[in-house]
Amino acid sequence: MKTKGFRSRLLRKYRLTIHNENKLENVLGFYISPLWVILSLFFSFLLVAGVVYLIIAFTPVKNLLMENNVPVVDKQKLIEINLRMDSIMNENTKLTQYTQNIRAIIKGEVANDSIKNSPLPLNTDSIDVSASPLEKQFTAAWEEREQYNITSQVSNVAELQGLGLFRPTQGRIVRDFDEEDGHYGVDIEETPNENILATNDGKVVMSDYTANGGYTIVLQHRENMISVYRNCYRLLKNVGDEVEKGEAIGTLGGDINENAENEKKFLHFEIWHRGKPLDPNTYIAF
Repeated sequence: MKTKGFRSRLLRKYRLTIHNENKLENVLGFYISPLWVILSLFFSFLLVAGVVYLIIAFTPVKNLLMENNVPVVDKQKLIEINLRMDSIMNENTKLTQYTQNIRAIIKGEVANDSIKNSPLPLNTDSIDVSASPLEKQFTAAWEEREQYNITSQVSNVAELQGLGLFRPTQGRIVRDFDEEDGHYGVDIEETPNENILATNDGKVVMSDYTANGGYTIVLQHRENMISVYRNCYRLLKNVGDEVEKGEAIGTLGGDINENAENEKKFLHFEIWHRGKPLDPNTYIAF
C-alpha cells in the first residue's frame, strides 16, 4: 500500500501556470509531475557534467587544474621555448655591444692603443742556437769535399754587373761587409716606417722569424743569386710569392725607443752568389 501510494505521488500531475497580473490572464500553463522534475534535474546534471569533462579533457584548463601532471610533450615545448629565449637574449646582448662599439668608433671615443706592436715578445737570450754534433759533422764533411771544387768557390762577378740591383732602403750603411769577421753583409741604418724593397726580381724562398736575425726574408734571383734581409719589423710576402725589383717585401720599425739597449736599429742585408757571400757595396750604390 505504501509503495502504491509513493508511486501515485510521483505520477500525480500538477498544473504550473504563468499568470499575467496586468491583463489578468494566464499566459502559459502545463502539467508536471514530481517524476518529471526528478528526471529533468538528473539529465541536466549529466549534461553539465559532460560539458565540464570535455572542457577539462580537451582544453589547457586541465594543465591548470592538474599542476603536477603536465604532459611530456608540453614540457619539451617549454624547454625549447626557454632555450630559444636564452639564445635571443644572448644575440640581443651581442648586437647591443656591437652597436655601442660602432657608435664609440664613429664619435671618436675609442682611445688609441698604447701597446706598441712588438715583432715578437720573446726573450731569445735563453734559446740555444749552437750547432748540434750532427750539424758540425755534416759541415766538416761538406767543407772537406768542396775545398777542391773550384767552380763552387769562384763567383762570376760579371754575371751580376748587369743586373742593376735595387737599393733595399734609403738609410746609410753603419757597418760594412767583413767576411773575415763573419759579417757577410752590410747593416743599413733604419728609418722608421720605411718599406724594404726587393733588390731584384725573384721568388721568396724564406719568410719567417729566426732567433738571431729576427724577422727574415730571403729571395732567390736569377744567375744563382740570393738576397737576405734580416731584422725586419714586419714581413709582407710569403714563401712562394713572386716579387719584382723595387717591390715592398717588408717594413722597418715604427718610432725607435732610444732607451732600449737590445733593440736593433738597422737592416742587415746580404747578397750570396753560388754559395759565396758578396759585398753589396760592389753592386749597389748606397
